[in-house]
Amino acid sequence: MSGLLSGRRVRVLVVLAAAAIVVAAALFGYRLWYNSLHFVSTNNAQVTAALVQAGSINAGRIISMNVDVGTPVSEGQVIAVVDIPTVLSRSDTTDTSKLGFRDVQDQMAEVVAPVSGVVAARWARQGDTVPAGQPIVTLMDPKQAWVTANIDERDVGRVRSGQFVEVYLDSIGQTLPGRVESVSPVTAGTFSLLPSRNTSGNFNKVSQLVPVKIVLEESYLSLIPGSSVEVKIYVSQSGPG
Repeated sequence: MSGLLSGRRVRVLVVLAAAAIVVAAALFGYRLWYNSLHFVSTNNAQVTAALVQAGSINAGRIISMNVDVGTPVSEGQVIAVVDIPTVLSRSDTTDTSKLGFRDVQDQMAEVVAPVSGVVAARWARQGDTVPAGQPIVTLMDPKQAWVTANIDERDVGRVRSGQFVEVYLDSIGQTLPGRVESVSPVTAGTFSLLPSRNTSGNFNKVSQLVPVKIVLEESYLSLIPGSSVEVKIYVSQSGPG
């Protein structure tokens, strides 16, 4: 009798396990169907920003560097001070001049921020000698940062300007709200308009990606240009809920 009861328990457990698997598979399939109906998603996306180079119009030696990567600056703020070389002596024989630094105030040139923003990169250090026009820092304007998402051409027809977007930034582990601003009229492979040909001489059909510009609803100083993000575009409604 105990063996019979044990066998029944095993069969019940097997049935329950099978039912659980079927339910889980059904829920997973429903979730995939629901997401494909309501969202267009991709992890082929990155932060893009308007970048401005700031450098000295005079060649010289950097005697003061006032900012570093991540430093917020205001338009007109002094980023660095450059000591401009001057003629120390002249040779009457060769008609050449010897340049050097006198460290006098009238030979100092201030490098100021042309726009307000955040220092995204620094290309020189205090003590470096830089030629005229060489960038010393690169500034990013967080108010002019956006996300470029590459959407499969089979899905891009469902994407429209104004649609709500959830943007997940890997760099800060946070989801930010945004909106679709525009859909590019050309694909990301515009310069490869012809499909590739394989060794047999046949053309391979390659699904193209279409860049979509997404603007965030607020400015974030922590954005890193070029960092990877994931986007979920609400194509069937204006936003969550």
